[in-house]
Amino acid sequence: MSLEKKSKKKPTAKSASKKSAKAPSPQSSGGSNGPFYVLVIIILITIIILLLNKFYENGKFTIPYAKNAPEKSDTVKEKNDSTKNTSSEKLTSADSEKDKKKEDKKPDNEIKKPDEIIPAADKDVSLYFLKLDEKSEKIYLSTVKRKVPEKQILSLTLEQLIKGPTAYEQGKGYITAVPSHLKIRSINIKGKTAEIDFNGVIEEGAAGDILLKRIQQIVNTATQFESVDSIIIKINGQRRKTIGGDGYSIGGPLRR
Repeated sequence: MSLEKKSKKKPTAKSASKKSAKAPSPQSSGGSNGPFYVLVIIILITIIILLLNKFYENGKFTIPYAKNAPEKSDTVKEKNDSTKNTSSEKLTSADSEKDKKKEDKKPDNEIKKPDEIIPAADKDVSLYFLKLDEKSEKIYLSTVKRKVPEKQILSLTLEQLIKGPTAYEQGKGYITAVPSHLKIRSINIKGKTAEIDFNGVIEEGAAGDILLKRIQQIVNTATQFESVDSIIIKINGQRRKTIGGDGYSIGGPLRR
């Protein structure tokens, strides 16, 4: 009986030893892999902390691609605005071209030629000069035309008379008895009579037919206007009855 029990117990011990050799204990395996898992966990925690620090700004979490979204929308708006501007510029240029074509199509009678554009303030006046008749050898009054401003037309017309005929007019035979250095001191119009005050040059060489023609030139030139039908000649502010060595009468208003 004892031998059978011993034989039965021995196999159980061997089998137990085999089982212990084949299956490692959980304590030995856990002890070898534990540090590796701890290292992996530490690395993951470090990565998470770095990411959190990167995306945490001013107390808020921000996503990188969210910042670029408004910029893209702004660029789209800028493109739309640029296309609108270019289209509006094209429209305005097209409108301007249409307006130019309309102006070109205006009738010729509405377009003023350069020679037809005359200053509105200028007026044609007549200057009375002298001309020699070659056949009769007599000197007579003859007129030439000038353009002078309508404002102060009487004084400006007499100044043109004092300047005398131009070189072209002299070539046509025009002469004058009015001295070129004669000066007008003042003009005063009362009613239709113009009091014209000259300097003393009006008496220079005042003799015979020359003085008569000089007075005629002044009187005819001054009385061509509707506002003046006669003149009174003064010399240096003084009203005189006669002028010149021959005593030509200038006391009353002088008419044509």
